[in-house]
Amino acid sequence: MSEQVSLIAERKPVPRMAVGPTKATQPHLAVVYATAAGEVECFDGRPMTPSQQVFSKYRTRYEVDLRPRQRSAVLGRNPLVSRDGVHAFEVRVDFCFRIDGFDGAKNWVRSGIDDALPVVHGYLTSLFHAAGQRFAIEDSFGLQMFLNQKCAQQVLLAEGLIIYGCQVTVAPDAKSKAYLESLIEAGRRETLGQAEHTPNLGAVVRQGQLDSKQQELQMEAAARQAKALEGTRIDSEGLIRQYLNTHPEDAAGAFEMLRKLEEARFATAELQNQRALALFQAMADKNLVQAGDLEVMRQLLTDVVGRAAGAGQLPTAGAPQLPGARPWDAPAAQLPSAAASGPTQTQSHLQPPYQQPPYQQPPYSQPPSQPYAPAYTPTQVTPVARPAYAALIYLVLDESAPDCIEELNRGLSDLHAALAAAADVSAGIRLSVLGMAATTEPRLQLETVTTATRTPILTGRQGLSYGHAFQQLRTVVAQDVGVVKAQGAQVLRPIVYFVTGGAHDETDDWRDAHRALTDATGNPAAPHVIALGVGRAHTFAVRAVATRPEFGFMAPPHQDAVSAAHSCAVFLRDSVVGYGRRIAAGDPQFSVNPPDGFRRAEDAY
Repeated sequence: MSEQVSLIAERKPVPRMAVGPTKATQPHLAVVYATAAGEVECFDGRPMTPSQQVFSKYRTRYEVDLRPRQRSAVLGRNPLVSRDGVHAFEVRVDFCFRIDGFDGAKNWVRSGIDDALPVVHGYLTSLFHAAGQRFAIEDSFGLQMFLNQKCAQQVLLAEGLIIYGCQVTVAPDAKSKAYLESLIEAGRRETLGQAEHTPNLGAVVRQGQLDSKQQELQMEAAARQAKALEGTRIDSEGLIRQYLNTHPEDAAGAFEMLRKLEEARFATAELQNQRALALFQAMADKNLVQAGDLEVMRQLLTDVVGRAAGAGQLPTAGAPQLPGARPWDAPAAQLPSAAASGPTQTQSHLQPPYQQPPYQQPPYSQPPSQPYAPAYTPTQVTPVARPAYAALIYLVLDESAPDCIEELNRGLSDLHAALAAAADVSAGIRLSVLGMAATTEPRLQLETVTTATRTPILTGRQGLSYGHAFQQLRTVVAQDVGVVKAQGAQVLRPIVYFVTGGAHDETDDWRDAHRALTDATGNPAAPHVIALGVGRAHTFAVRAVATRPEFGFMAPPHQDAVSAAHSCAVFLRDSVVGYGRRIAAGDPQFSVNPPDGFRRAEDAY
């Protein structure tokens, strides 16, 4: 409604001395006369004659346009707000208006209004006021029908205008339209998602079935292959033969592998031969080889070359053995003074007072009647300096305390990094990590920690059974002790670090399993148990788990479980690494200092 629609075609004073006939008007114009006091008269729309004008009291002559007009308007300044009070409707109105005859022309002149559009706009605004609050923004069609019903009849305004032929069109405004489009798009996606859910679910189920079947077939194939390989030798020739059986088309590749294997064997044999000859030459130059030792030395050199070539021990010659010959009798001047007196007196000093290893192998000592005669040892390709003692350490960590898992895992990572970075320290330590909950699961099998060893990771689980942990330790420790002893190391009494953060299950009768584990009379591999209690752990249980009073520690009651677990992690790292340093230095003594802030369990009653 920016343009103006003036219904006054002409406005001029009434002449008093008219010359000639009065100007005629057009049919669509009505002549209205007005006095200075505001009286108006139409005279049926005809102009006055010159004689009437001379004596007339009217001073102004108006020509009012009676033609109908048609316009369109958008209610932009006064939008109709929807029911939610946020969104608005855009209302467009097509309407017609005109002056209501001669009486309407007099009223229009009397109103003093020139532009008709503000009058029409004001009427429509008042007619449509608050109509949008009856309808939601989604129901623009309902508002349109309501507004068309309200303006269906023509209306005569006091200003002399007749408004008729109104036609209303309602639509959401730009902001509301974007909102409705978003709702429609969301509904469309939901409908499509529901429609696609069934076939997608079926595809997942079918793919799972195919994967399961494929895995089953792979397992069957692996089982058949394992059964077929039962009689195959697991050595270089056996593997090459098996490769030739499975790849008969690649015979050239199999022969090439066999050729490289033979070359490697002969190269190794040549290297070992050169080293053995160099050793023999050095011993001969120092007069360490006597006539009675030649046959033994020949046999040793033959065995070295034979093993390097992959042929096993070669047959010995038929030369007779010299009576009473020994590999090497060292001169009396070179005998160590300590060797003549048997085992050293420091042996008992190396053993800690509360860590007597009942299953250690004593150092070998020859009978007193025989002179000192060390056996000849062939040169090793890669000699490894290992400590004389091996300490078996088991970390039993509570996985049922969720507040402690993160700190304990961080401590395991630090311990792993410290041991892997110091080969001399980790060489004397065999480490195992067990996760304790309703069941006890291995997180790291017993092994020497190196850079190739994976870092153990704890996983949160439900339940807490001490009995299952002790039963697992009873089996695992006995097996590990036998394996490490078979490697030739002097095994110290195992040490178990038992960290608990909660109360064990009420149905868990763990004391018998604990007694079977720690009783040295029934279990030669009985370990020392160091118990650490954090969080909701019971003090009496921690004291009972520890094999000595000075081995049981409790976190302060006011300390939260996270900081207590951090202190435990630091304690485990420092204790294990420190013990490894002492073993590397030849001192197997073991001592325990409580974690930072902890106190002995028997003092916490």
